[in-house]
Amino acid sequence: MTILVALSPSERRTRVMDFAVEEAKLRGKKLVIVHSLYGGDKTSEEEIERGENLLKWAEEKAKDAGLEVETHLLVRGKDAADDILDFMKEIKPDMVVVGVKKRSPTGKLIFGSVPQKIILNSEVPVVSIR
Repeated sequence: MTILVALSPSERRTRVMDFAVEEAKLRGKKLVIVHSLYGGDKTSEEEIERGENLLKWAEEKAKDAGLEVETHLLVRGKDAADDILDFMKEIKPDMVVVGVKKRSPTGKLIFGSVPQKIILNSEVPVVSIR
């Protein structure tokens, strides 16, 4: 039984983690925290290092709360949303927690939205934190 947290280095990361930690404690669930990067020449060493640091921060936060936790830096040559959706099929979480930000409909159309794609294509409940 797990709660998957799809984490990004946004200003919402603390709110996302606070919610996920409280939900995992309440339900007695393990947290699986992921951050996705494309990889190859589309991803710099600095981005990988930032992703690793983000996951370390999140892992410490979960462990400090007494939770079982694992982290995964996904670098599999895929768009972040598709990568996370594929990972969800692999681990079959009970729920997913994502951070969202307000965007105009045009902004979503032009730039896409990782949380939006996860919400619309998930086979399990998704909680979005703003």
